[in-house]
Amino acid sequence: MILEMLTVGPFQENCYVIGDEVSGVGIVIDPGDEAARISLAVEQTKLEIEKILLTHAHVDHVGAVAALVDEYSCPVLAHREAEPMLKQAPTQAMMMGLKFGKVPILDGYIEDEEVVEVGGSKLRSLYTPGHAPGHLAFYVEEEGLVLSGDALFAGSVGRVDLPGGSMEVLMRSIESRLLTLPDETRVFSGHGPPTTIGEERQYNPFLTRGGPF
Repeated sequence: MILEMLTVGPFQENCYVIGDEVSGVGIVIDPGDEAARISLAVEQTKLEIEKILLTHAHVDHVGAVAALVDEYSCPVLAHREAEPMLKQAPTQAMMMGLKFGKVPILDGYIEDEEVVEVGGSKLRSLYTPGHAPGHLAFYVEEEGLVLSGDALFAGSVGRVDLPGGSMEVLMRSIESRLLTLPDETRVFSGHGPPTTIGEERQYNPFLTRGGPF
C-alpha cells in the first residue's frame, strides 16, 4: 500500500495520498491546502485518483478539494452530517481571517462501518464525532493503521470549542472506536506526527487516569 503524508497550509494539516501499487488506484484524504503540491505528490506516485475522502469538514481540511476535483474529475465523499459545515467553509475561513474559494460539493455519503475500496485495499469508516459533526476515521486492518482525522493526536485529542464540538462525545468516540483497535495500530492524524494506539492508551494525558478531562 502506498501512503504519502503531506503537511499543508497555515494550519499544518496532514493530507494523505493513499493507493494500491498493483491496480494503480488512489485516493486523497483531507486535502486542506496547497492543491498544486498535492497534485505533484500524486504524480510522483503514478496513482490514478479515484475519489476524495473527508474525515470532517473544517476549513483546514477542505481548502484544496475543489481544485483537485477540477483536476481529477473525481467524487468527494464524507459523512452526511459533515455536509452543512462544508457549505459554511467560506464563513469558517472569514472567522479566521482567511479567504476561501469555490465551495466543494459532496457527491456521496459514507456511513459508519462502510468499506471504501482502493484497489485491493479496504478502508473501514469509523464514526467518531465530538471534534466535528460527522467526523470519520478510516481503519485499514490489513496494514495495521488508522487515519484518525482530528479525533486523536499524538499526546492530545481534537479541540471541542468549535460548533458541534463536545468533549463527552469525543471521548466516547475515542474509547469505543479507536482504543478498541490493537495497540500496535499506527495512527496517522490530521495534525502532528504519527503514533500508535498503544502509545496513546498508555501516555496520552487525555486518556490516562487522572488526565485533564
